[in-house]
Amino acid sequence: MSARPLTKCPPKSAFKGVRAEHDEHHLALVPAGSRPDETWVRAAPFRAHVRHAIDVAGVPWPAFAIESDVSVSVVRTLLFGRGGRRLGRLTPRIAARLLRVEAAQLSGLRHSHVRAEATAQRLNVMLSNGIEPSRLARWCDLSGHEFDALVRGAAPLCSRLTETLALAAQRSLCAPALGRRAA
Repeated sequence: MSARPLTKCPPKSAFKGVRAEHDEHHLALVPAGSRPDETWVRAAPFRAHVRHAIDVAGVPWPAFAIESDVSVSVVRTLLFGRGGRRLGRLTPRIAARLLRVEAAQLSGLRHSHVRAEATAQRLNVMLSNGIEPSRLARWCDLSGHEFDALVRGAAPLCSRLTETLALAAQRSLCAPALGRRAA
């Protein structure tokens, strides 16, 4: 089987009406349901989009992964590479998911609040599995005091950003990723 040549990255308008498909793509750059004849797109423009959005919004990169419905490991590999190699291409479905997220949407995560029970429960499960509290607090972008109040149930609300980062931490437990969070 010969390698397929890379195609030009389609314009943003080419992804209008593309819906996210919920399939297992954790730790894979190609979703499980991809077709062998699926066209690839260059990763560089999408990497630039992700970096720009997280820089403008001032949020950690795992929040982008959750908001785009792309696995944390795929976004980490897109941004930082794997084994010293930069990711060169993506499937159009992953690229479309990345394009759906804008900086304003990410910024809104800090200002929107949700009930804290589910996030506290998620964090407590990770703590009971041996993840250090200081590590989880850093991952979730919380001070020690904020983290303690959340896991004790003393905080009735938390930001959507905290909720999103806790979910990203939970999804990353299978891979040793908690120590590799970009600020």
